[in-house]
Amino acid sequence: MKRLAWVCLTWLVAMPAHAYLIDLNDARTVAPGTMELELQPLGYGQSLLGEEEHYLIAPSQQYYIGLAQDWDVLYTCRGYVSLDDVPDQSPYVLAEQFVALRRVLVNGSYNDEELSGPSLALQMGAYIPGVEAETGFGASLAVLFAWRGEVGTIHGNVWFNYTQDETFDVFTSVAMEGPPAWPVRPTIEVYVDVNDGEPYVSGLLGAIGDVSDEFALQAGVRVGGTVDGEEEYADIEIRLSSWIYWEVIPQDEGEEEEEEEEEDEG
Repeated sequence: MKRLAWVCLTWLVAMPAHAYLIDLNDARTVAPGTMELELQPLGYGQSLLGEEEHYLIAPSQQYYIGLAQDWDVLYTCRGYVSLDDVPDQSPYVLAEQFVALRRVLVNGSYNDEELSGPSLALQMGAYIPGVEAETGFGASLAVLFAWRGEVGTIHGNVWFNYTQDETFDVFTSVAMEGPPAWPVRPTIEVYVDVNDGEPYVSGLLGAIGDVSDEFALQAGVRVGGTVDGEEEYADIEIRLSSWIYWEVIPQDEGEEEEEEEEEDEG
């Protein structure tokens, strides 16, 4: 379990887009006065190569709160429970605490069905100390891309990070979702995370199911490992999570009617 801290660092620079299924973030923001929660109550991971380790992710959670048009703030944290008996190590750590602002630069088809072309957003964030985990601070700047069409959605992320271990990290990810009209959409993702010159490559296969406009379920399996590192390591993770949406500040009927009239006039 000695390498759990390294594994946590790998995930630390890879934020989820929807309910902790794929590791990247999407190129959109939450509407003002609304909130979204991406929650995985319980997940499972273990090593495939290298030092043997087994652990639970309990929980993984990410909150989004809309601040203004095309602006929102997000907060992420994840808990890890060691299933191995390791002397002098806490069985539970709260890691990957991350706070960020997102700003949409270009609204495209992913943000609005009536628009066309790609969506582009900028994300500026900070890593903060965890509990029985990272003690330092870090910084992150990311460019988020998305393009939605009838045949599916393409996501892309590039993150530049200064980690809590005082190393430089570059995270690049590409993900594809099935057609938005499908009730259950297959999803795949491939990412490469180069931390202090050591690459870690990961692939995920999963699915997203919309239960309603305010609730979705997702499941997937992710497998990753080091490439050309000094020590071989590979791991697998099983993910089952949910996405929940609600209005923090309910909009009264008068405001909704005014907005509808403005849209009709436009």
